[in-house]
Amino acid sequence: MTILTIGFACYDQFYFTTSFPKENSKLFAYDFIESGGGPCANAAYLLGLWGEDVYHLGHLHDDIYGNKIVSEFEQVGVKTQQIIFSDEMITPLAAITVNKENGSRTIITRKLNTPPLLTCIEKNKLNQFIQYLNENKRDLVILIDGHEPELSEYVIKKIPNAKVVMDAGSLRESNVYLARYTDYLVASENFALAYAKIDEFTSKKSLEEALKKLESISKGSAFITLGEKGCAYLCNKKVKIIPSLLCQSVDTTGAGDIFHGAFSYGVSYGWEIEKIISFASLSAAIAIERKGVRKAMPNLSEVNKALHRFEKNLTEYFK
Repeated sequence: MTILTIGFACYDQFYFTTSFPKENSKLFAYDFIESGGGPCANAAYLLGLWGEDVYHLGHLHDDIYGNKIVSEFEQVGVKTQQIIFSDEMITPLAAITVNKENGSRTIITRKLNTPPLLTCIEKNKLNQFIQYLNENKRDLVILIDGHEPELSEYVIKKIPNAKVVMDAGSLRESNVYLARYTDYLVASENFALAYAKIDEFTSKKSLEEALKKLESISKGSAFITLGEKGCAYLCNKKVKIIPSLLCQSVDTTGAGDIFHGAFSYGVSYGWEIEKIISFASLSAAIAIERKGVRKAMPNLSEVNKALHRFEKNLTEYFK
């Protein structure tokens, strides 16, 4: 199986504090971690860690942080030949404060709102890569996060048989536009509420309304991740919620990225949707009991062992 991740890659710096910082104040960080990050980039790293055939596509600048991002990818086997280094690009940076009291995180990001347009030379290189994929790779999954709209559409339209998963984290015009190509539109609660113009999900009826609206812009199925409440989708036109697994939250940063990476993993192996969601939920739950994102990612054997431990509770999903 081959998975392409097309989207945002940045360099993260984590500051772990005992409380949320107040404006115009100084705060001591009792721990610090730095690594590559970004929705699709973290998913790619996870899939590389799990030994999958994964390529990451996106824009970076040829600077110290851009090269650190590429180096980390290559350490776990993520193929980086299709990353576009552009002088017009700024390598995104993120400062992340993690509150020890509840594991919540606050993120400040420096990035371009829109990546540079593809050049003719870059399109020609992409065409060669796409031709190689079409001739040599039978089963393809594409994971997008909406941060690279032109690049995502260009590749998807030239690989029509690929299964497309979208990590719709926040409501952006690019995500709504790209949704038309998705087989699995996996939206955050914030995205779903904003798009459906609902204040909060108070019942299955409100979830049903939002899911129907999301499915109307997708060519496939829609899903809403609800954090600790689980993941909702429509099954035979009725709302079904696969519950999350209980865990002790230490750092929630990247939980959604890991969920989407694991979700794409399940799609690539043709699993039933209940199993895909439960597997993705468990992968994320293991990670948020640890600090950071990359260092917190579970290896595949950990997830499989955890699945075995939870087998009695998850029998209906893992038959």
